[in-house]
Amino acid sequence: MSIIKKLAKLSGVAMLLSSGAAAMSGSVPHVLLHCDAKQQAPLCAALAQALTAELPQHRLTVSADVGGGADLIVRYVEKHREADWQSGYLTWHSDDGRDGVGPVIEYSVMDRLLEPKDLVPFALQLVRSSELPL
Repeated sequence: MSIIKKLAKLSGVAMLLSSGAAAMSGSVPHVLLHCDAKQQAPLCAALAQALTAELPQHRLTVSADVGGGADLIVRYVEKHREADWQSGYLTWHSDDGRDGVGPVIEYSVMDRLLEPKDLVPFALQLVRSSELPL
């Protein structure tokens, strides 16, 4: 299954999970992950997984376009990328006008090239350290 299909499936699962919570609570905050799946597909999938894990009561959508209607827009900013290490940070903008920037996080492996599965712990650290306002 291609990375883009996996990302779409993960986004769909996140939406199904959050719609169950919406039925129980009435209103679920909407988080938009602004991510270009063509250029950053493995990282987009890892960030979607991390956001779903860290914000289980939120509705997550992933899009290359920033549209209105989201309570929070999260975007990854790449500082550096090599075959065996990567660094970057998250920025966010909330619908009430607040903006934020997380710390730069670096992730590397020493004995091989980075694989998509390696990006999950990197994405979790990005989300956990960014102090998202939800």
